[in-house]
Amino acid sequence: MSELSDALPDAVSDSAACHDEPLLNMMGGAICVVAPLDLIETSFVVPAVRALKSARPERMLVVLCIDEQLPMWQLMSQVDLVIGYGSKATSRQIAKLLVDVETVFESSIVWEACEAAKALAHAGVLQRFGYSFKGVAKYLTDSMELLVTPAPIEHRVRHYLNLVEKLGVEAYTRESFAAEALRPAPERIRIAIAPASNLGESYEWPLERYAEVVRLVNEHCSDVVWTIVGDINSKQSQAKCMELQAMLEGVVKDLSLECGLRTLLSELPHYSALLACDNHTAHIAAHVGLPAVVVFGPNEPDWKRPIGKQSRVVREHVACSPCYLPKCKIDLRCQEQVTAEKVANELVKALQDRCSS
Repeated sequence: MSELSDALPDAVSDSAACHDEPLLNMMGGAICVVAPLDLIETSFVVPAVRALKSARPERMLVVLCIDEQLPMWQLMSQVDLVIGYGSKATSRQIAKLLVDVETVFESSIVWEACEAAKALAHAGVLQRFGYSFKGVAKYLTDSMELLVTPAPIEHRVRHYLNLVEKLGVEAYTRESFAAEALRPAPERIRIAIAPASNLGESYEWPLERYAEVVRLVNEHCSDVVWTIVGDINSKQSQAKCMELQAMLEGVVKDLSLECGLRTLLSELPHYSALLACDNHTAHIAAHVGLPAVVVFGPNEPDWKRPIGKQSRVVREHVACSPCYLPKCKIDLRCQEQVTAEKVANELVKALQDRCSS
Protein backbone atom coordinates (compact mmCIF):
# COMPACT_ATOMS: atom_id res chain seq x y z
CA MET A 1 0.00 0.00 0.00
CA SER A 2 1.15 3.55 -0.66
CA GLU A 3 1.73 6.01 2.14
CA LEU A 4 -1.40 7.95 1.25
CA SER A 5 -3.44 4.76 1.46
CA ASP A 6 -2.33 4.37 5.05
CA ALA A 7 -2.93 8.02 5.94
CA LEU A 8 -6.25 9.26 7.26
CA PRO A 9 -8.27 10.98 4.53
CA ASP A 10 -8.23 14.36 6.27
CA ALA A 11 -4.53 14.42 5.42
CA VAL A 12 -4.94 14.70 1.68
CA SER A 13 -2.89 15.80 -1.28
CA ASP A 14 -2.51 19.48 -1.93
CA SER A 15 -3.82 19.42 -5.51
CA ALA A 16 -3.07 23.07 -6.15
CA ALA A 17 0.57 22.57 -5.23
CA CYS A 18 0.78 19.56 -7.54
CA HIS A 19 -0.61 21.51 -10.50
CA ASP A 20 1.67 24.52 -9.96
CA GLU A 21 4.69 22.39 -10.81
CA PRO A 22 5.71 22.16 -14.51
CA LEU A 23 4.21 19.30 -16.51
CA LEU A 24 6.25 16.15 -17.01
CA ASN A 25 6.89 15.15 -20.62
CA MET A 26 6.10 11.62 -21.76
CA MET A 27 8.10 9.91 -24.47
CA GLY A 28 6.39 8.24 -27.40
CA GLY A 29 5.81 4.51 -27.70
CA ALA A 30 3.95 2.06 -25.49
CA ILE A 31 2.79 3.01 -21.99
CA CYS A 32 2.76 0.47 -19.15
CA VAL A 33 0.49 1.20 -16.18
CA VAL A 34 1.03 -0.89 -13.05
CA ALA A 35 -2.29 -1.57 -11.32
CA PRO A 36 -2.47 -1.32 -7.51
CA LEU A 37 -2.57 -4.65 -5.67
CA ASP A 38 -5.87 -3.89 -3.92
CA LEU A 39 -9.02 -4.29 -6.02
CA ILE A 40 -10.73 -1.22 -4.56
CA GLU A 41 -7.69 0.92 -5.33
CA THR A 42 -7.63 -0.56 -8.81
CA SER A 43 -11.24 0.51 -9.35
CA PHE A 44 -10.16 4.07 -8.51
CA VAL A 45 -7.32 3.90 -11.07
CA VAL A 46 -9.69 3.05 -13.94
CA PRO A 47 -10.75 6.67 -14.71
CA ALA A 48 -7.09 7.70 -14.92
CA VAL A 49 -6.41 4.87 -17.38
CA ARG A 50 -9.41 5.90 -19.50
CA ALA A 51 -8.17 9.51 -19.51
CA LEU A 52 -4.67 8.43 -20.49
CA LYS A 53 -5.91 6.42 -23.48
CA SER A 54 -8.26 9.21 -24.56
CA ALA A 55 -5.38 11.69 -24.56
CA ARG A 56 -2.93 9.31 -26.29
CA PRO A 57 -5.15 7.10 -28.52
CA GLU A 58 -2.31 6.34 -30.92
CA ARG A 59 -0.14 4.82 -28.22
CA MET A 60 -0.29 1.22 -27.05
CA LEU A 61 -1.62 1.10 -23.47
CA VAL A 62 -0.60 -1.93 -21.42
CA VAL A 63 -1.73 -2.74 -17.87
CA LEU A 64 0.48 -4.85 -15.60
CA CYS A 65 -1.54 -6.44 -12.79
CA ILE A 66 -1.75 -9.42 -10.47
CA ASP A 67 -3.46 -12.43 -12.04
CA GLU A 68 -6.59 -12.03 -9.91
CA GLN A 69 -7.34 -8.69 -11.60
CA LEU A 70 -6.93 -9.89 -15.20
CA PRO A 71 -10.69 -10.21 -15.91
CA MET A 72 -11.33 -6.61 -14.90
CA TRP A 73 -8.72 -5.09 -17.17
CA GLN A 74 -9.36 -7.46 -20.07
CA LEU A 75 -12.92 -6.13 -20.36
CA MET A 76 -11.77 -2.53 -20.82
CA SER A 77 -11.77 -1.39 -24.44
CA GLN A 78 -9.20 1.30 -23.65
CA VAL A 79 -6.55 -1.26 -22.69
CA ASP A 80 -4.63 -2.81 -25.59
CA LEU A 81 -2.85 -5.53 -23.62
CA VAL A 82 -2.99 -6.90 -20.08
CA ILE A 83 -0.02 -8.70 -18.54
CA GLY A 84 -0.72 -10.71 -15.41
CA TYR A 85 1.73 -11.92 -12.79
CA GLY A 86 1.45 -14.12 -9.72
CA SER A 87 0.88 -12.46 -6.38
CA LYS A 88 4.16 -13.93 -5.10
CA ALA A 89 6.21 -13.22 -8.24
CA THR A 90 9.56 -11.49 -7.79
CA SER A 91 10.54 -8.31 -9.59
CA ARG A 92 12.92 -10.29 -11.81
CA GLN A 93 10.16 -12.70 -12.81
CA ILE A 94 7.80 -9.83 -13.62
CA ALA A 95 10.53 -8.05 -15.60
CA LYS A 96 10.95 -11.18 -17.73
CA LEU A 97 7.22 -11.07 -18.55
CA LEU A 98 7.64 -7.52 -19.79
CA VAL A 99 10.69 -8.39 -21.88
CA ASP A 100 8.98 -11.46 -23.38
CA VAL A 101 6.16 -9.29 -24.77
CA GLU A 102 8.70 -7.86 -27.22
CA THR A 103 7.20 -4.39 -26.91
CA VAL A 104 9.37 -1.39 -26.15
CA PHE A 105 7.86 0.35 -23.13
CA GLU A 106 9.14 3.90 -23.23
CA SER A 107 6.87 5.22 -20.46
CA SER A 108 5.26 3.72 -17.37
CA ILE A 109 3.24 4.74 -14.33
CA VAL A 110 3.43 3.15 -10.89
CA TRP A 111 1.28 4.08 -7.91
CA GLU A 112 2.73 2.20 -4.96
CA ALA A 113 5.72 0.25 -3.71
CA CYS A 114 5.50 -3.30 -5.06
CA GLU A 115 7.52 -5.89 -6.95
CA ALA A 116 6.09 -4.66 -10.26
CA ALA A 117 7.53 -1.19 -9.59
CA LYS A 118 10.99 -2.71 -9.29
CA ALA A 119 10.33 -4.81 -12.40
CA LEU A 120 9.95 -1.73 -14.58
CA ALA A 121 13.51 -0.73 -13.73
CA HIS A 122 14.83 -4.27 -14.24
CA ALA A 123 13.10 -4.40 -17.65
CA GLY A 124 14.76 -1.16 -18.73
CA VAL A 125 11.62 0.95 -19.12
CA LEU A 126 12.98 4.38 -19.99
CA GLN A 127 10.48 6.58 -18.15
CA ARG A 128 8.96 5.58 -14.83
CA PHE A 129 6.47 8.10 -13.43
CA GLY A 130 4.96 8.05 -9.96
CA TYR A 131 4.59 9.75 -6.62
CA SER A 132 7.78 9.92 -4.58
CA PHE A 133 6.65 7.56 -1.83
CA LYS A 134 9.06 5.67 0.37
CA GLY A 135 9.88 2.32 -1.18
CA VAL A 136 9.09 3.37 -4.74
CA ALA A 137 10.88 6.71 -5.29
CA LYS A 138 14.25 5.10 -6.02
CA TYR A 139 12.72 3.12 -8.90
CA LEU A 140 11.30 6.23 -10.61
CA THR A 141 12.96 8.39 -13.25
CA ASP A 142 10.35 11.14 -12.99
CA SER A 143 8.72 11.60 -9.61
CA MET A 144 5.94 13.86 -8.43
CA GLU A 145 6.09 15.27 -4.93
CA LEU A 146 2.80 14.82 -3.11
CA LEU A 147 2.25 17.35 -0.35
CA VAL A 148 0.14 15.95 2.47
CA THR A 149 -1.60 18.69 4.43
CA PRO A 150 -4.79 19.03 6.51
CA ALA A 151 -7.60 19.80 4.06
CA PRO A 152 -11.21 18.86 3.24
CA ILE A 153 -11.63 15.20 2.34
CA GLU A 154 -11.11 14.37 -1.33
CA HIS A 155 -12.25 11.19 -3.01
CA ARG A 156 -9.43 8.73 -3.52
CA VAL A 157 -9.91 8.79 -7.31
CA ARG A 158 -8.35 12.27 -7.36
CA HIS A 159 -5.06 10.80 -6.15
CA TYR A 160 -4.77 8.95 -9.47
CA LEU A 161 -6.30 11.57 -11.76
CA ASN A 162 -3.96 14.27 -10.45
CA LEU A 163 -0.93 12.26 -11.50
CA VAL A 164 -2.03 11.78 -15.12
CA GLU A 165 -2.97 15.47 -15.30
CA LYS A 166 0.63 16.14 -14.36
CA LEU A 167 1.51 14.34 -17.61
CA GLY A 168 -0.53 16.82 -19.64
CA VAL A 169 -3.67 14.67 -19.75
CA GLU A 170 -7.11 16.24 -19.29
CA ALA A 171 -8.34 13.77 -16.69
CA TYR A 172 -11.45 15.30 -15.16
CA THR A 173 -13.84 14.61 -18.04
CA ARG A 174 -17.16 12.78 -18.36
CA GLU A 175 -15.49 10.15 -20.54
CA SER A 176 -13.04 9.26 -17.78
CA PHE A 177 -15.91 8.11 -15.58
CA ALA A 178 -18.06 6.48 -18.27
CA ALA A 179 -18.45 2.75 -17.60
CA GLU A 180 -19.15 0.31 -20.42
CA ALA A 181 -22.79 0.37 -21.55
CA LEU A 182 -24.91 -1.75 -19.20
CA ARG A 183 -27.16 -4.36 -20.80
CA PRO A 184 -30.95 -3.78 -20.58
CA ALA A 185 -32.60 -4.47 -17.23
CA PRO A 186 -33.92 -8.04 -16.83
CA GLU A 187 -37.68 -8.47 -17.22
CA ARG A 188 -37.89 -10.09 -13.79
CA ILE A 189 -36.31 -8.12 -10.94
CA ARG A 190 -33.03 -9.69 -9.85
CA ILE A 191 -31.20 -8.35 -6.81
CA ALA A 192 -27.77 -9.50 -5.64
CA ILE A 193 -26.80 -9.25 -1.96
CA ALA A 194 -23.15 -9.04 -0.88
CA PRO A 195 -23.17 -9.14 2.95
CA ALA A 196 -19.49 -9.87 3.67
CA SER A 197 -16.62 -7.39 3.61
CA ASN A 198 -12.95 -7.97 2.97
CA LEU A 199 -12.23 -4.85 5.06
CA GLY A 200 -13.22 -6.33 8.42
CA GLU A 201 -16.29 -7.31 10.41
CA SER A 202 -17.05 -3.74 11.49
CA TYR A 203 -17.68 -2.93 7.82
CA GLU A 204 -20.54 -5.45 7.70
CA TRP A 205 -24.18 -4.52 8.22
CA PRO A 206 -26.08 -6.90 10.57
CA LEU A 207 -27.48 -9.89 8.68
CA GLU A 208 -30.95 -9.56 10.20
CA ARG A 209 -31.22 -6.14 8.53
CA TYR A 210 -30.70 -7.72 5.11
CA ALA A 211 -33.49 -10.16 5.90
CA GLU A 212 -35.73 -7.25 6.84
CA VAL A 213 -34.90 -5.43 3.59
CA VAL A 214 -35.83 -8.54 1.61
CA ARG A 215 -39.21 -8.61 3.34
CA LEU A 216 -39.84 -4.89 2.76
CA VAL A 217 -38.86 -4.96 -0.90
CA ASN A 218 -40.93 -8.10 -1.53
CA GLU A 219 -43.93 -6.19 -0.17
CA HIS A 220 -43.26 -3.42 -2.67
CA CYS A 221 -42.19 -5.48 -5.69
CA SER A 222 -43.55 -8.82 -6.81
CA ASP A 223 -41.64 -11.88 -7.97
CA VAL A 224 -38.14 -10.69 -7.01
CA VAL A 225 -35.21 -13.07 -7.47
CA TRP A 226 -32.68 -12.68 -4.65
CA THR A 227 -29.12 -14.01 -4.92
CA ILE A 228 -26.29 -13.95 -2.37
CA VAL A 229 -22.81 -13.31 -3.75
CA GLY A 230 -19.46 -13.29 -2.00
CA ASP A 231 -15.75 -13.89 -2.29
CA ILE A 232 -14.92 -17.37 -3.54
CA ASN A 233 -11.46 -17.11 -1.93
CA SER A 234 -12.64 -16.13 1.56
CA LYS A 235 -13.92 -18.66 4.10
CA GLN A 236 -15.17 -15.76 6.23
CA SER A 237 -17.21 -14.46 3.31
CA GLN A 238 -18.65 -17.89 2.57
CA ALA A 239 -19.63 -18.39 6.23
CA LYS A 240 -21.39 -15.01 6.29
CA CYS A 241 -23.26 -15.81 3.09
CA MET A 242 -24.33 -19.24 4.35
CA GLU A 243 -25.62 -17.67 7.56
CA LEU A 244 -27.76 -15.22 5.60
CA GLN A 245 -29.06 -18.01 3.38
CA ALA A 246 -30.14 -19.92 6.49
CA MET A 247 -32.08 -16.86 7.67
CA LEU A 248 -33.80 -16.56 4.28
CA GLU A 249 -34.20 -20.24 3.46
CA GLY A 250 -36.31 -20.69 0.37
CA VAL A 251 -36.19 -16.98 -0.48
CA VAL A 252 -32.63 -16.56 -1.75
CA LYS A 253 -30.06 -18.55 -3.68
CA ASP A 254 -26.47 -18.61 -2.41
CA LEU A 255 -23.91 -18.33 -5.22
CA SER A 256 -21.01 -17.24 -3.02
CA LEU A 257 -19.05 -20.41 -3.78
CA GLU A 258 -19.13 -19.55 -7.49
CA CYS A 259 -18.30 -15.84 -7.34
CA GLY A 260 -14.82 -15.16 -8.58
CA LEU A 261 -14.07 -11.78 -10.15
CA ARG A 262 -14.65 -13.04 -13.69
CA THR A 263 -18.07 -14.41 -12.72
CA LEU A 264 -19.11 -11.20 -10.98
CA LEU A 265 -18.03 -9.07 -13.93
CA SER A 266 -20.04 -11.20 -16.33
CA GLU A 267 -23.10 -11.83 -14.14
CA LEU A 268 -23.75 -8.53 -12.33
CA PRO A 269 -24.80 -6.75 -15.57
CA HIS A 270 -27.69 -9.25 -15.76
CA TYR A 271 -29.05 -8.03 -12.41
CA SER A 272 -31.39 -5.17 -11.57
CA ALA A 273 -29.40 -3.92 -8.57
CA LEU A 274 -26.94 -4.82 -5.82
CA LEU A 275 -27.33 -4.48 -2.06
CA ALA A 276 -23.96 -4.57 -0.31
CA CYS A 277 -21.91 -3.48 2.63
CA ASP A 278 -18.63 -1.64 2.06
CA ASN A 279 -16.72 -4.31 0.13
CA HIS A 280 -15.06 -5.29 -3.15
CA THR A 281 -18.33 -6.32 -4.79
CA ALA A 282 -19.75 -2.81 -4.44
CA HIS A 283 -16.82 -1.45 -6.44
CA ILE A 284 -17.13 -4.21 -9.05
CA ALA A 285 -20.78 -3.23 -9.50
CA ALA A 286 -19.73 0.40 -9.94
CA HIS A 287 -17.19 -0.70 -12.54
CA VAL A 288 -19.89 -2.35 -14.68
CA GLY A 289 -22.39 0.46 -14.04
CA LEU A 290 -24.91 -1.54 -12.01
CA PRO A 291 -27.11 0.50 -9.62
CA ALA A 292 -26.24 -0.40 -6.04
CA VAL A 293 -27.10 0.48 -2.47
CA VAL A 294 -24.00 0.34 -0.28
CA VAL A 295 -24.16 0.53 3.52
CA PHE A 296 -21.15 2.38 4.93
CA GLY A 297 -20.02 2.08 8.54
CA PRO A 298 -16.51 2.94 9.80
CA ASN A 299 -15.28 4.14 6.41
CA GLU A 300 -15.67 7.63 4.93
CA PRO A 301 -17.86 7.72 1.79
CA ASP A 302 -16.42 11.04 0.66
CA TRP A 303 -13.05 9.28 0.49
CA LYS A 304 -13.81 5.72 -0.61
CA ARG A 305 -17.38 5.43 -1.93
CA PRO A 306 -17.85 3.46 -5.18
CA ILE A 307 -17.56 5.67 -8.26
CA GLY A 308 -20.69 6.85 -10.06
CA LYS A 309 -24.12 8.29 -9.29
CA GLN A 310 -25.68 4.84 -9.71
CA SER A 311 -24.04 3.83 -6.41
CA ARG A 312 -26.25 4.99 -3.53
CA VAL A 313 -24.52 5.17 -0.15
CA VAL A 314 -26.51 4.80 3.07
CA ARG A 315 -24.69 5.92 6.17
CA GLU A 316 -25.43 7.19 9.66
CA HIS A 317 -22.68 9.47 10.87
CA VAL A 318 -22.05 8.88 14.56
CA ALA A 319 -19.68 10.49 17.06
CA CYS A 320 -16.89 7.96 16.50
CA SER A 321 -17.08 7.75 12.71
CA PRO A 322 -15.12 7.42 10.60
CA CYS A 323 -12.73 5.22 12.59
CA TYR A 324 -11.60 2.86 9.75
CA LEU A 325 -11.12 0.04 12.28
CA PRO A 326 -11.68 -3.54 11.05
CA LYS A 327 -13.14 -4.46 14.45
CA CYS A 328 -15.34 -2.12 16.47
CA LYS A 329 -14.11 -1.33 19.99
CA ILE A 330 -17.52 -0.25 21.30
CA ASP A 331 -21.05 -1.07 20.09
CA LEU A 332 -21.00 -0.93 16.25
CA ARG A 333 -23.39 2.01 16.38
CA CYS A 334 -22.49 3.22 12.86
CA GLN A 335 -23.99 -0.02 11.51
CA GLU A 336 -26.75 -0.53 14.05
CA GLN A 337 -28.26 2.90 13.40
CA VAL A 338 -28.73 2.25 9.67
CA THR A 339 -32.35 1.10 9.43
CA ALA A 340 -33.73 -1.52 7.08
CA GLU A 341 -36.48 0.90 6.06
CA LYS A 342 -34.00 3.49 4.83
CA VAL A 343 -31.98 0.92 2.90
CA ALA A 344 -35.12 -0.62 1.37
CA ASN A 345 -36.28 2.81 0.20
CA GLU A 346 -32.93 3.44 -1.47
CA LEU A 347 -33.01 -0.01 -3.06
CA VAL A 348 -36.42 0.69 -4.61
CA LYS A 349 -34.99 3.94 -6.03
CA ALA A 350 -32.03 2.00 -7.43
CA LEU A 351 -34.45 -0.39 -9.14
CA GLN A 352 -36.25 2.58 -10.66
CA ASP A 353 -32.91 3.91 -11.92
CA ARG A 354 -32.20 0.56 -13.55
CA CYS A 355 -35.57 0.41 -15.28
CA SER A 356 -35.17 3.93 -16.66
CA SER A 357 -31.58 3.48 -17.85
